[in-house]
Amino acid sequence: MVKIDKEYVESVINEIKEGLEEIKNIISMDLEDFMRTRSKRFAMRYSVVLIVEAATDIGIVLLKQCFNEEAKSYREVFSKLAERGVISFNVSEGMSSLASLRNMIVHRYWSIDDARIYREAKNSGKSVIEKFIKEVRDYASKDP
Repeated sequence: MVKIDKEYVESVINEIKEGLEEIKNIISMDLEDFMRTRSKRFAMRYSVVLIVEAATDIGIVLLKQCFNEEAKSYREVFSKLAERGVISFNVSEGMSSLASLRNMIVHRYWSIDDARIYREAKNSGKSVIEKFIKEVRDYASKDP
């Protein structure tokens, strides 16, 4: 097994955790207050983008270092991580869903649905991010 740069993994996980803390703070509000507060809507959008991009960065590094593989999209990073046993298939699906939200925010495929972002963060997004962190840490700790 190739040596994993655990310092890098932890530094990127810390970025993910910052975004996650912001999301937790925001989803403690009710939906109506969230929708009335532009700064919270913008913070939620940024946090989703930050988390997905940081998680993808970790995935790209692990795929390259451990498996000499590359991925062509955010979603493919998460599916390949699951195929290789780095993360579970459930986490892969959840992170892929967050990647779709990220794409909606960044590329504005249609007008941004902040209520949808809030609901997805509150319903499953928060827990899937926590599971992603745990599974990546568990995988990195197996490194000799």
